[in-house]
Amino acid sequence: MFDPGVALLWLENNPEWIIGGIFFAAFLESFAVIGLLIPGVALLALISAMAGTLNLPLPFVLLFAYLGACMADIFSFLIGRYFQNKLDNKWPFVKRPHWLLEGRAFIKSYGVIGIFLGRFIGPVRALLPLVAGSLGMELRKFILIDLFSGIFWASIYMLPGYFAGKSIADSASVLPLTMSVIAAAIAVYLASRFKNLRKT
Repeated sequence: MFDPGVALLWLENNPEWIIGGIFFAAFLESFAVIGLLIPGVALLALISAMAGTLNLPLPFVLLFAYLGACMADIFSFLIGRYFQNKLDNKWPFVKRPHWLLEGRAFIKSYGVIGIFLGRFIGPVRALLPLVAGSLGMELRKFILIDLFSGIFWASIYMLPGYFAGKSIADSASVLPLTMSVIAAAIAVYLASRFKNLRKT
């Protein structure tokens, strides 16, 4: 089972893989279903902070986050297109049919624009590419809007952590306090996320 804590510790000890870690974390955060089950937002925030602390090139940080997220979206779309209505009988939708119902309602309400909007809307974001594929959305339209929205997604998700890490590196004296605040915020986030998952 994937353990985010172990992954972060490994990256801390192997900083040459941080860019690859950004790609992998962005892929997991955006991939169908998996993005609902792992703390992808917190993981990306911490890895981007590591990148900022090490002063890694920002264009590479943004590029690999962008590529990971877009690749996951396209794979999810193709999976949805392959299974179509059979998704209702697959895990985890057999136990949580409301996930598909909410995703379908969102896509039917907003169409292809929903792919753009959905990247930034809570739990539905990891399901929309899968649902869009299952509903027969045109692949070319999906890819165009997904690639465009991915630019904003990568910036919103990566820049805060990157510049926080960079400021930490520039102000080593506040490192212990800053890391304590970050750790507390992540702990609260993880606790609330898994609590909500147990309720659904």
